[in-house]
Formats: sequence, structure tokens, C-alpha cells
Amino acid sequence: MPELYILFEKSNSTIGRFGRLVMPYPYTHVTVSFDGETYYSFSRRRYHDPFDAGFTEEKLAYFAYEETEVKIYRLEINEEEKKKIEALMEKVKDCPFDVADMITMPLLHGHKRKNAYNCMSFVADVLEILEYPLPHGKYKNNIEDIENALKAKGLQGEVVTLSPRTDEEYMRKVSITQQIRSFCQLFYKLYLKKE
Repeated sequence: MPELYILFEKSNSTIGRFGRLVMPYPYTHVTVSFDGETYYSFSRRRYHDPFDAGFTEEKLAYFAYEETEVKIYRLEINEEEKKKIEALMEKVKDCPFDVADMITMPLLHGHKRKNAYNCMSFVADVLEILEYPLPHGKYKNNIEDIENALKAKGLQGEVVTLSPRTDEEYMRKVSITQQIRSFCQLFYKLYLKKE
């Protein structure tokens, strides 16, 4: 029987620390996996370029650039549910990262743009496939709401401290010019590109 892992990361990045200031909740990123090694979510593709973001295949080393706490939930799913989740991944793989939704989530429960995602809205879609009830409908759930939906089903997460690992490509420094280029590309996909 297939399994689904849902990992909550306590990021120590600047964005992660800021997120904990705004929302007094330890975890600032959520992602899913079928094997516990390769995870899928909407996130940055490089640590030093927050605007090069979208649907991303993440390695555990992406979370462990320093000693990092994660909480992992393991769910049993069936083959049909796995196929539906894989179909969702295929459908959203070219969608842009929804910056506005992520920034407004703590105070306004988000500002969802059509055909754009962040880690919370993507995992909420996965939980919708699995028929896990979320308190704020499809797109207005923060990371704590997502974890509470798992707890409401009687699941318990395992807290794990990841030892530092290095993924050189993920940690590669990028120039300010590249960051500006990434910002412009993301802005274009979110606000200017015709559907």
C-alpha cells in the first residue's frame, strides 16, 4: 500500500524567522513525499534566490542547510489517491509561486490568485484529494490549519532533527542581477501573462 509523507519544516531562513514573528507557530514550510526522501511543494529553487520559485522537487538536504527541526506525518493512501495526487502535480508543475497569498496568509487568510500556488495551497489541494476537512475551505488555510487537519484524523507526527547536509546547487550563491531577473519573471507570470 502506498504512503504519503507530509513534512513540516521549522526553517531558520530569514523568511522562516519572520514567519514565526507574525504567526506564533514553529513550522513555516510544508511539503509532501511518496518515499520520505524526495519531497514536492511550491518553494524557492535556490536558497539564495527567493524569487526563483514554483513547483519544486525538494531533497531533505534543502531543509538541512543547518541543523533543522522537521515534523513528519506518515499517511497510508491507496493507489487511486496516489494517482490523483500525481495528476495534481502534473497539472500544477508550471504554475507560478503565489507570493501575494503567502504574504497575506497570516493576517487575511491569503489572497489566492488563479493558477498560482504556495506550499500551503498545494498541500491543501493534496488533503482535499484525501478528503481531510480543512477549516477555511480550499485556499485559506495556513500551515497550522493543515497540521491540525492531520491531528483531527488521529495522526501523530514524528519530530526529527536533521543534521546539516550540503546540496551545493541549492546553496549556490546568485547575483543580485539574477535575483532581480527572477523577481521580474515571477511578477510577469503572476500579473502580466495572459491565461
